[in-house]
Amino acid sequence: VESYVCTKRNPVSQMFSRRAWRLLAPNFPEVIARPHNIAARGAMLLGAHLAGAAIENSMLGATHALANPLTAHYGITHGSAIGIMLPHVVRYNALVVNSAYGELTADLGWCAADEPAAGEHLANRLGKLVEQAGAPCDLEAFGVERRRLRVLAEEAAEQWTGKTNPRPVDVESLEELYRCALSS
Repeated sequence: VESYVCTKRNPVSQMFSRRAWRLLAPNFPEVIARPHNIAARGAMLLGAHLAGAAIENSMLGATHALANPLTAHYGITHGSAIGIMLPHVVRYNALVVNSAYGELTADLGWCAADEPAAGEHLANRLGKLVEQAGAPCDLEAFGVERRRLRVLAEEAAEQWTGKTNPRPVDVESLEELYRCALSS
């Protein structure tokens, strides 16, 4: 999702991103529901590979910038931190890349490509995927304290991955994203 909209995106990275998305998004809930489904697991493996190729050909965004301080200060695993923060970053970025989010949501029949609220639909679906996995959906579950959000945001603002977010971020916007994720 991030490599599809980052400022370093290009036709090659978007091709990899979109193909990865079409494999990962529908197969993730299948693997959660039926872990022994080898075909779904194979699709996830190929999707993960293609997502990596997308990242190598472009970059990431604010979600990863926000995740790193969470791991450093609270020991939150990378995947959990990404899962919690991504829906909030999608909502934040929808102001400038809603049409790209519309393409992703339309790929899976979640809404029309030109849906004005495509970013919101995508964010909600991403949150549901985290929930289906049984993973925590907010930072409160990890004991993240409101009083520490400013320090986390200052560190997130220094992360290189945030520099290619499609909508510019700064300490204030990153702190607000953490605040949104504190009690989703």
